[in-house]
Amino acid sequence: EYVYENWNHRSDEDGKLYRHRSFHATAHSYLDLHGPTVWEEAFTFAVVRHPLARQVSNFFFLLERCEDDPEECEGDANDRLIPFKKISTEKSTDEEKIAAFHEWMEVLYQTYPPGNRNQYLFGSKGHGNEEYLTFNATQTSWLVDQSGQNMVVDSVIKLENLSTHMSLLKDKIPCLQKAPEKMIEKNKTSKYPHYTLFAKNERTNEIMKEIYGIDYENFGYELIPKE
Repeated sequence: EYVYENWNHRSDEDGKLYRHRSFHATAHSYLDLHGPTVWEEAFTFAVVRHPLARQVSNFFFLLERCEDDPEECEGDANDRLIPFKKISTEKSTDEEKIAAFHEWMEVLYQTYPPGNRNQYLFGSKGHGNEEYLTFNATQTSWLVDQSGQNMVVDSVIKLENLSTHMSLLKDKIPCLQKAPEKMIEKNKTSKYPHYTLFAKNERTNEIMKEIYGIDYENFGYELIPKE
């Protein structure tokens, strides 16, 4: 059974009330809520992916959401800066989509540069995790303890290898006992080009290396992925 938790925490630093939820909680957030003993007794794991694949997926996921509900992406609500009025998942060509992504990357970088308190928006919403200085745009920041230096999950699994790790997960997580050994690999057809085709822009590659360098290092991904 999946237990869904919601909790609020008023920060000692700025006095703001931050709303956390288990569906998008970092290791730091869980450690603060449950303490190190509970964390260490539990089996913890994370699924990561190539940083560029994640960034491209984010862009088109958010674009489609804005198309479905434009009012949710107007004004200050569009803090991820999606150019939904200029590009279309249905009507734009692949070349236009790739160009729009690169333009978005530059706008993000100029708006939320390294050191900016809201720099986490380069990668995701805060979901309450923005309370902590350990949280930023990287996948690594989801996996570290309160020091921000130590990844504290038991197992880190690459998304592309998830099927081969199902036996481990089934062994460690009781509710997965009846799950199939192999993940279902058929997803709905993407409305954008394969992420490797977005790796041909020098400026975007520079930004990716600067923002997500720690992810490439920690998870063993190449900056320029093979097509």
